[in-house]
Amino acid sequence: MITFVSHPDQRRELRCNSDDVIRWKRPGRIEDHKGWTLDASPSGIGFLTLAEAAPQIGDRLHLRKLHGETWTTLERTVRVARADPTTNDEFVVVGCAIESR
Repeated sequence: MITFVSHPDQRRELRCNSDDVIRWKRPGRIEDHKGWTLDASPSGIGFLTLAEAAPQIGDRLHLRKLHGETWTTLERTVRVARADPTTNDEFVVVGCAIESR
């Protein structure tokens, strides 16, 4: 089991638990990383990903979610606000701000 250290709630909206499979990449890079969402709100998303490729604070990301058998792209700007270690050195919890349209 993996646990992570949480920070005080930094989002204004209520967070909903989420367990979606996502794919993420940084614009302009040839990469495709897997992640697992932990929570989501209208202004943010938290996900677990492998530490070896984890994005850095300030990185802009392109996110895709798996809905059934189809990948859908999140058409909003996503920026990394936090990247926190877990009790397992292989994983990092990434907290992102989703900019309003």
